[in-house]
Amino acid sequence: MHLGPLVRAMLRNKVRFGLLAVEVALTLAIVANCVSLILEARRELTRPSGFVDEQLLLVTATPFNEAFREVAYRDTIVDQDLAALRAHPAIETATNSGFLPWQGGGSSTMYRRDSKAELVRTQIYAADEKLLDTLGVRLVEGRAFTREDVLRNTEQLRALNDTERQRDASGLAAVKVTVPAIISKAYAQLMFPEGQPLGKTFEDEDGDRWQVIGVIDTFYNPYAWKIGEYATFYPRRQGSYEGGTSYLVRVKPGQLTAVEKGVEGVLAGVNANRTYRVRTVPDVKRRFLGSQTLMVRLLSIVIVVLVFVTGLGIMGLTSFSVAERTRQIGTRRALGADRAAILKHFLLENWITTTVGIVLGVGLAITLNMTLLSEVDGPKITPGLLAIGAALLWLAGLLATLWPALRGARVAPAEATRNI
Repeated sequence: MHLGPLVRAMLRNKVRFGLLAVEVALTLAIVANCVSLILEARRELTRPSGFVDEQLLLVTATPFNEAFREVAYRDTIVDQDLAALRAHPAIETATNSGFLPWQGGGSSTMYRRDSKAELVRTQIYAADEKLLDTLGVRLVEGRAFTREDVLRNTEQLRALNDTERQRDASGLAAVKVTVPAIISKAYAQLMFPEGQPLGKTFEDEDGDRWQVIGVIDTFYNPYAWKIGEYATFYPRRQGSYEGGTSYLVRVKPGQLTAVEKGVEGVLAGVNANRTYRVRTVPDVKRRFLGSQTLMVRLLSIVIVVLVFVTGLGIMGLTSFSVAERTRQIGTRRALGADRAAILKHFLLENWITTTVGIVLGVGLAITLNMTLLSEVDGPKITPGLLAIGAALLWLAGLLATLWPALRGARVAPAEATRNI
Protein backbone atom coordinates (compact mmCIF):
# COMPACT_ATOMS: atom_id res chain seq x y z
CA MET A 1 0.00 0.00 0.00
CA HIS A 2 1.36 3.40 -1.03
CA LEU A 3 1.27 6.06 1.68
CA GLY A 4 1.02 8.95 -0.80
CA PRO A 5 -2.54 8.32 -2.01
CA LEU A 6 -3.65 7.51 1.56
CA VAL A 7 -2.24 10.75 2.99
CA ARG A 8 -3.68 12.83 0.14
CA ALA A 9 -7.10 11.30 0.75
CA MET A 10 -6.81 12.15 4.45
CA LEU A 11 -5.81 15.73 3.63
CA ARG A 12 -9.10 16.16 1.79
CA ASN A 13 -10.73 15.58 5.19
CA LYS A 14 -8.35 17.70 7.26
CA VAL A 15 -10.93 18.84 9.82
CA ARG A 16 -12.12 15.32 10.59
CA PHE A 17 -8.69 13.79 11.07
CA GLY A 18 -7.23 16.99 12.56
CA LEU A 19 -9.80 17.07 15.35
CA LEU A 20 -9.08 13.43 16.14
CA ALA A 21 -5.33 14.13 16.24
CA VAL A 22 -5.95 17.05 18.62
CA GLU A 23 -8.06 14.78 20.82
CA VAL A 24 -5.23 12.24 20.94
CA ALA A 25 -2.73 15.02 21.76
CA LEU A 26 -4.83 16.37 24.62
CA THR A 27 -5.36 12.88 25.96
CA LEU A 28 -1.63 12.13 25.97
CA ALA A 29 -0.76 15.48 27.60
CA ILE A 30 -3.35 15.18 30.35
CA VAL A 31 -2.95 11.46 30.97
CA ALA A 32 0.87 11.63 31.11
CA ASN A 33 0.78 14.45 33.67
CA CYS A 34 -1.95 12.72 35.66
CA VAL A 35 0.04 9.48 35.77
CA SER A 36 3.14 11.43 36.84
CA LEU A 37 1.18 12.98 39.72
CA ILE A 38 -0.30 9.60 40.66
CA LEU A 39 3.13 7.95 40.78
CA GLU A 40 4.47 10.75 42.97
CA ALA A 41 1.44 10.50 45.28
CA ARG A 42 1.81 6.73 45.51
CA ARG A 43 5.44 7.13 46.53
CA GLU A 44 4.26 9.32 49.40
CA LEU A 45 1.41 6.97 50.27
CA THR A 46 3.75 4.00 50.52
CA ARG A 47 6.73 5.82 52.05
CA PRO A 48 7.81 4.11 55.29
CA SER A 49 8.14 6.21 58.43
CA GLY A 50 10.54 3.80 60.06
CA PHE A 51 8.10 3.32 62.97
CA VAL A 52 5.71 0.52 63.89
CA ASP A 53 2.78 2.71 62.82
CA GLU A 54 0.15 -0.04 63.09
CA GLN A 55 0.94 -0.54 66.79
CA LEU A 56 1.05 3.08 67.99
CA LEU A 57 -1.41 5.39 69.68
CA LEU A 58 -1.04 8.74 71.43
CA VAL A 59 -2.89 9.56 74.64
CA THR A 60 -3.04 13.13 75.94
CA ALA A 61 -4.18 13.57 79.54
CA THR A 62 -5.23 17.15 80.40
CA PRO A 63 -5.69 17.87 84.13
CA PHE A 64 -8.37 20.01 85.73
CA ASN A 65 -7.04 19.68 89.28
CA GLU A 66 -4.88 22.55 90.58
CA ALA A 67 -2.52 20.04 92.17
CA PHE A 68 -1.07 19.40 88.68
CA ARG A 69 0.39 22.91 88.65
CA GLU A 70 3.10 21.63 91.00
CA VAL A 71 5.97 20.14 89.01
CA ALA A 72 6.89 17.45 91.54
CA TYR A 73 3.27 16.24 91.73
CA ARG A 74 3.00 16.15 87.95
CA ASP A 75 6.27 14.20 87.66
CA THR A 76 5.02 11.64 90.16
CA ILE A 77 1.81 11.12 88.15
CA VAL A 78 3.84 10.72 84.94
CA ASP A 79 5.88 7.93 86.53
CA GLN A 80 2.70 6.23 87.80
CA ASP A 81 1.01 6.57 84.41
CA LEU A 82 3.94 4.98 82.61
CA ALA A 83 4.15 2.14 85.12
CA ALA A 84 0.41 1.45 84.68
CA LEU A 85 0.62 1.54 80.90
CA ARG A 86 3.67 -0.72 80.71
CA ALA A 87 2.00 -3.19 83.07
CA HIS A 88 -1.01 -3.59 80.77
CA PRO A 89 -0.94 -7.07 79.17
CA ALA A 90 -1.70 -5.75 75.66
CA ILE A 91 0.91 -2.96 75.76
CA GLU A 92 4.55 -3.61 74.87
CA THR A 93 5.91 -0.28 76.12
CA ALA A 94 5.06 3.41 76.50
CA THR A 95 6.95 6.68 76.49
CA ASN A 96 6.34 10.20 77.74
CA SER A 97 6.53 12.22 74.52
CA GLY A 98 4.40 14.62 72.52
CA PHE A 99 5.76 13.28 69.23
CA LEU A 100 2.92 12.02 67.02
CA PRO A 101 3.88 10.51 63.64
CA TRP A 102 1.95 11.47 60.50
CA GLN A 103 0.25 14.54 61.94
CA GLY A 104 1.76 16.67 59.16
CA GLY A 105 3.66 18.93 61.54
CA GLY A 106 5.08 19.15 65.05
CA SER A 107 7.96 21.05 66.62
CA SER A 108 10.96 22.37 64.71
CA THR A 109 13.95 24.64 65.18
CA MET A 110 17.22 25.55 63.47
CA TYR A 111 20.78 24.53 64.32
CA ARG A 112 24.22 25.14 62.86
CA ARG A 113 27.58 23.43 63.02
CA ASP A 114 29.18 26.54 64.49
CA SER A 115 28.61 30.29 64.61
CA LYS A 116 29.91 30.68 61.02
CA ALA A 117 27.79 27.93 59.48
CA GLU A 118 24.34 28.23 57.97
CA LEU A 119 21.32 27.40 60.12
CA VAL A 120 19.55 24.18 59.13
CA ARG A 121 15.99 23.36 60.20
CA THR A 122 15.06 20.08 61.90
CA GLN A 123 12.13 18.60 63.76
CA ILE A 124 12.77 18.49 67.50
CA TYR A 125 11.00 16.51 70.24
CA ALA A 126 11.44 15.79 73.93
CA ALA A 127 11.93 12.10 74.70
CA ASP A 128 12.52 9.71 77.55
CA GLU A 129 14.55 6.50 77.70
CA LYS A 130 11.76 4.41 76.09
CA LEU A 131 11.02 6.48 72.99
CA LEU A 132 13.13 4.49 70.53
CA ASP A 133 11.72 1.18 71.75
CA THR A 134 8.19 2.55 71.47
CA LEU A 135 8.66 3.81 67.93
CA GLY A 136 10.49 0.65 66.89
CA VAL A 137 13.38 2.57 65.34
CA ARG A 138 16.92 1.24 65.18
CA LEU A 139 20.07 2.90 66.45
CA VAL A 140 22.85 2.77 63.86
CA GLU A 141 25.39 4.57 66.02
CA GLY A 142 25.78 5.45 69.68
CA ARG A 143 23.29 4.80 72.46
CA ALA A 144 19.77 5.64 73.58
CA PHE A 145 18.88 8.00 76.42
CA THR A 146 19.06 6.65 79.95
CA ARG A 147 16.79 7.43 82.88
CA GLU A 148 19.60 9.52 84.34
CA ASP A 149 19.87 11.53 81.11
CA VAL A 150 16.17 12.36 81.27
CA LEU A 151 16.10 13.36 84.94
CA ARG A 152 19.35 15.33 84.82
CA ASN A 153 18.52 17.20 81.64
CA THR A 154 14.97 17.95 82.77
CA GLU A 155 16.25 19.58 85.94
CA GLN A 156 18.95 21.44 84.01
CA LEU A 157 16.49 22.85 81.49
CA ARG A 158 14.01 23.84 84.19
CA ALA A 159 16.77 25.63 86.08
CA LEU A 160 17.84 27.29 82.86
CA ASN A 161 14.31 28.57 82.27
CA ASP A 162 14.28 30.09 85.76
CA THR A 163 17.67 31.67 85.13
CA GLU A 164 16.50 33.05 81.78
CA ARG A 165 13.55 34.73 83.45
CA GLN A 166 15.89 36.29 86.00
CA ARG A 167 18.30 37.33 83.27
CA ASP A 168 15.55 39.01 81.29
CA ALA A 169 14.58 40.94 84.40
CA SER A 170 18.10 41.90 85.55
CA GLY A 171 20.16 41.95 82.33
CA LEU A 172 22.56 39.20 83.45
CA ALA A 173 24.62 37.27 80.89
CA ALA A 174 23.00 34.21 79.32
CA VAL A 175 23.89 30.76 80.69
CA LYS A 176 25.12 28.24 78.12
CA VAL A 177 24.31 24.54 78.40
CA THR A 178 25.18 21.33 76.55
CA VAL A 179 22.27 19.02 75.80
CA PRO A 180 22.65 15.35 74.72
CA ALA A 181 20.84 14.63 71.45
CA ILE A 182 19.85 11.71 69.26
CA ILE A 183 19.48 12.67 65.59
CA SER A 184 18.25 10.96 62.46
CA LYS A 185 20.75 9.58 59.95
CA ALA A 186 19.59 12.06 57.28
CA TYR A 187 20.16 15.02 59.59
CA ALA A 188 23.55 13.63 60.63
CA GLN A 189 24.59 13.46 56.97
CA LEU A 190 23.41 17.03 56.46
CA MET A 191 25.06 18.46 59.56
CA PHE A 192 28.24 16.32 59.43
CA PRO A 193 28.86 15.37 55.78
CA GLU A 194 32.34 14.13 56.66
CA GLY A 195 30.76 11.37 58.77
CA GLN A 196 31.38 10.11 62.32
CA PRO A 197 28.83 12.38 64.07
CA LEU A 198 29.09 10.75 67.53
CA GLY A 199 30.44 13.14 70.13
CA LYS A 200 30.29 16.12 67.80
CA THR A 201 28.27 19.19 68.69
CA PHE A 202 26.09 21.76 67.00
CA GLU A 203 24.47 24.89 68.38
CA ASP A 204 21.27 26.91 68.31
CA GLU A 205 20.96 30.63 67.81
CA ASP A 206 21.31 31.25 71.56
CA GLY A 207 24.69 29.51 71.61
CA ASP A 208 23.55 26.43 73.54
CA ARG A 209 25.41 23.30 72.45
CA TRP A 210 23.87 19.94 71.52
CA GLN A 211 26.07 16.84 71.60
CA VAL A 212 25.28 13.81 69.46
CA ILE A 213 25.12 10.61 71.53
CA GLY A 214 23.14 8.48 69.05
CA VAL A 215 21.97 8.25 65.44
CA ILE A 216 18.77 6.48 64.42
CA ASP A 217 18.10 4.82 61.08
CA THR A 218 15.01 5.51 58.98
CA PHE A 219 12.94 8.49 60.15
CA TYR A 220 10.17 10.13 58.16
CA ASN A 221 7.47 12.38 59.55
CA PRO A 222 5.80 14.71 56.98
CA TYR A 223 6.17 18.38 57.74
CA ALA A 224 5.15 21.70 56.19
CA TRP A 225 8.81 22.35 55.38
CA LYS A 226 10.86 19.75 53.56
CA ILE A 227 12.35 18.38 56.75
CA GLY A 228 10.47 15.07 56.89
CA GLU A 229 13.70 13.07 57.33
CA TYR A 230 15.40 15.45 59.76
CA ALA A 231 14.86 14.90 63.49
CA THR A 232 16.50 15.74 66.80
CA PHE A 233 15.43 14.19 70.10
CA TYR A 234 16.60 15.42 73.49
CA PRO A 235 16.00 13.93 76.97
CA ARG A 236 13.29 15.66 78.97
CA ARG A 237 9.98 15.02 80.64
CA GLN A 238 7.07 16.29 78.59
CA GLY A 239 3.95 17.92 79.99
CA SER A 240 2.40 20.98 81.56
CA TYR A 241 -0.75 21.94 83.40
CA GLU A 242 -2.16 23.89 80.47
CA GLY A 243 -1.23 21.50 77.64
CA GLY A 244 -1.49 18.23 79.53
CA THR A 245 0.86 15.25 79.34
CA SER A 246 1.16 12.98 76.29
CA TYR A 247 2.07 9.30 76.12
CA LEU A 248 3.01 7.42 72.97
CA VAL A 249 1.98 3.80 73.46
CA ARG A 250 3.13 0.73 71.53
CA VAL A 251 0.64 -2.11 71.72
CA LYS A 252 1.08 -5.75 70.84
CA PRO A 253 0.19 -6.70 67.24
CA GLY A 254 -3.56 -6.90 66.69
CA GLN A 255 -4.42 -5.21 70.01
CA LEU A 256 -4.69 -1.58 68.88
CA THR A 257 -8.51 -1.35 68.95
CA ALA A 258 -8.78 -3.05 72.33
CA VAL A 259 -6.15 -0.78 73.92
CA GLU A 260 -7.68 2.32 72.31
CA LYS A 261 -10.97 1.57 74.07
CA GLY A 262 -9.43 0.72 77.44
CA VAL A 263 -6.47 3.08 77.81
CA GLU A 264 -8.55 5.86 79.40
CA GLY A 265 -9.53 3.49 82.17
CA VAL A 266 -5.88 2.63 82.80
CA LEU A 267 -4.91 6.28 83.27
CA ALA A 268 -8.09 7.15 85.18
CA GLY A 269 -7.12 4.41 87.63
CA VAL A 270 -3.97 6.42 88.39
CA ASN A 271 -5.69 9.81 88.65
CA ALA A 272 -9.25 10.59 87.58
CA ASN A 273 -8.87 14.38 87.63
CA ARG A 274 -8.09 14.55 83.90
CA THR A 275 -9.72 14.44 80.50
CA TYR A 276 -8.28 12.24 77.75
CA ARG A 277 -7.79 12.32 74.02
CA VAL A 278 -6.78 9.10 72.28
CA ARG A 279 -5.54 8.94 68.67
CA THR A 280 -4.22 5.90 66.85
CA VAL A 281 -1.37 6.49 64.42
CA PRO A 282 -3.07 4.48 61.61
CA ASP A 283 -6.09 6.81 61.88
CA VAL A 284 -3.87 9.91 61.98
CA LYS A 285 -2.01 8.60 58.93
CA ARG A 286 -5.24 7.91 57.04
CA ARG A 287 -6.48 11.42 57.72
CA PHE A 288 -3.18 13.00 56.70
CA LEU A 289 -2.97 10.98 53.48
CA GLY A 290 -6.69 11.33 52.75
CA SER A 291 -6.28 14.20 50.30
CA GLN A 292 -3.58 12.34 48.36
CA THR A 293 -5.67 9.17 48.30
CA LEU A 294 -8.63 11.15 46.96
CA MET A 295 -6.42 12.81 44.35
CA VAL A 296 -5.16 9.43 43.13
CA ARG A 297 -8.71 8.14 42.77
CA LEU A 298 -9.95 11.25 40.97
CA LEU A 299 -7.00 11.34 38.58
CA SER A 300 -7.44 7.63 37.88
CA ILE A 301 -11.08 8.29 36.95
CA VAL A 302 -10.00 11.19 34.70
CA ILE A 303 -7.51 8.92 32.91
CA VAL A 304 -10.08 6.16 32.34
CA VAL A 305 -12.69 8.62 31.06
CA LEU A 306 -10.26 10.38 28.73
CA VAL A 307 -8.92 7.16 27.21
CA PHE A 308 -12.47 5.80 26.85
CA VAL A 309 -13.72 8.98 25.15
CA THR A 310 -10.70 9.04 22.83
CA GLY A 311 -11.27 5.37 21.96
CA LEU A 312 -14.93 6.12 21.21
CA GLY A 313 -13.85 9.01 18.99
CA ILE A 314 -11.49 6.79 17.01
CA MET A 315 -14.08 4.05 16.73
CA GLY A 316 -16.76 6.51 15.66
CA LEU A 317 -14.58 8.10 13.01
CA THR A 318 -13.56 4.72 11.59
CA SER A 319 -17.19 3.53 11.57
CA PHE A 320 -18.24 6.69 9.77
CA SER A 321 -15.44 6.26 7.24
CA VAL A 322 -16.50 2.66 6.58
CA ALA A 323 -20.14 3.64 6.11
CA GLU A 324 -19.21 6.61 3.92
CA ARG A 325 -16.89 4.59 1.68
CA THR A 326 -18.81 1.33 1.36
CA ARG A 327 -19.06 1.60 -2.44
CA GLN A 328 -15.37 2.53 -2.69
CA ILE A 329 -14.49 -0.53 -0.62
CA GLY A 330 -16.71 -2.68 -2.85
CA THR A 331 -14.97 -1.26 -5.92
CA ARG A 332 -11.53 -2.10 -4.48
CA ARG A 333 -12.71 -5.59 -3.66
CA ALA A 334 -14.05 -5.98 -7.19
CA LEU A 335 -10.68 -4.88 -8.57
CA GLY A 336 -8.89 -7.59 -6.62
CA ALA A 337 -8.19 -6.19 -3.13
CA ASP A 338 -8.55 -8.82 -0.43
CA ARG A 339 -9.91 -8.31 3.08
CA ALA A 340 -6.44 -7.94 4.57
CA ALA A 341 -5.75 -4.96 2.26
CA ILE A 342 -8.97 -3.22 3.38
CA LEU A 343 -8.17 -3.89 7.04
CA LYS A 344 -4.64 -2.61 6.58
CA HIS A 345 -5.96 0.56 4.94
CA PHE A 346 -8.06 1.59 7.97
CA LEU A 347 -5.44 0.54 10.49
CA LEU A 348 -2.77 2.55 8.68
CA GLU A 349 -5.09 5.54 8.41
CA ASN A 350 -5.64 5.40 12.18
CA TRP A 351 -1.93 4.91 12.84
CA ILE A 352 -1.08 8.08 10.90
CA THR A 353 -3.72 10.10 12.76
CA THR A 354 -2.68 8.76 16.13
CA THR A 355 1.01 9.36 15.40
CA VAL A 356 0.37 13.00 14.49
CA GLY A 357 -1.63 13.36 17.71
CA ILE A 358 1.11 11.73 19.77
CA VAL A 359 3.81 14.03 18.34
CA LEU A 360 1.67 17.05 19.22
CA GLY A 361 0.82 15.48 22.59
CA VAL A 362 4.46 15.05 23.62
CA GLY A 363 5.13 18.75 23.14
CA LEU A 364 1.86 19.66 24.86
CA ALA A 365 2.59 17.32 27.79
CA ILE A 366 6.02 18.87 28.38
CA THR A 367 4.60 22.39 28.13
CA LEU A 368 1.80 21.55 30.58
CA ASN A 369 4.27 19.96 32.98
CA MET A 370 6.57 22.98 32.91
CA THR A 371 3.59 25.26 33.55
CA LEU A 372 2.50 23.17 36.53
CA LEU A 373 6.02 23.10 37.97
CA SER A 374 6.25 26.88 37.72
CA GLU A 375 3.15 27.23 39.91
CA VAL A 376 3.30 24.30 42.37
CA ASP A 377 5.70 21.61 43.56
CA GLY A 378 5.38 18.41 41.59
CA PRO A 379 7.22 15.69 39.69
CA LYS A 380 8.97 16.37 36.40
CA ILE A 381 7.55 14.26 33.60
CA THR A 382 9.98 11.62 32.34
CA PRO A 383 10.73 10.47 28.77
CA GLY A 384 9.94 6.91 29.80
CA LEU A 385 6.47 7.92 30.93
CA LEU A 386 5.82 9.72 27.64
CA ALA A 387 7.05 6.67 25.68
CA ILE A 388 4.74 4.36 27.62
CA GLY A 389 1.82 6.76 27.13
CA ALA A 390 2.48 6.95 23.39
CA ALA A 391 2.67 3.17 23.08
CA LEU A 392 -0.58 2.69 25.00
CA LEU A 393 -2.38 5.28 22.87
CA TRP A 394 -1.15 3.58 19.70
CA LEU A 395 -2.46 0.29 21.06
CA ALA A 396 -5.77 1.83 22.17
CA GLY A 397 -6.17 3.46 18.76
CA LEU A 398 -5.57 0.19 16.90
CA LEU A 399 -7.98 -1.70 19.15
CA ALA A 400 -10.65 0.97 18.71
CA THR A 401 -10.19 0.82 14.93
CA LEU A 402 -10.15 -2.95 14.67
CA TRP A 403 -13.88 -3.70 14.96
CA PRO A 404 -15.16 -1.16 12.39
CA ALA A 405 -12.17 -1.97 10.12
CA LEU A 406 -13.09 -5.67 10.21
CA ARG A 407 -16.64 -4.72 9.34
CA GLY A 408 -15.34 -2.75 6.36
CA ALA A 409 -13.17 -5.68 5.29
CA ARG A 410 -16.29 -7.82 5.06
CA VAL A 411 -17.88 -5.53 2.44
CA ALA A 412 -18.63 -7.64 -0.64
CA PRO A 413 -17.50 -6.66 -4.17
CA ALA A 414 -21.20 -6.49 -5.18
CA GLU A 415 -21.56 -3.32 -3.10
CA ALA A 416 -19.81 -1.46 -5.93
CA THR A 417 -22.78 -2.03 -8.29
CA ARG A 418 -25.58 -1.03 -5.94
CA ASN A 419 -27.62 2.10 -6.69
CA ILE A 420 -26.18 2.30 -10.23
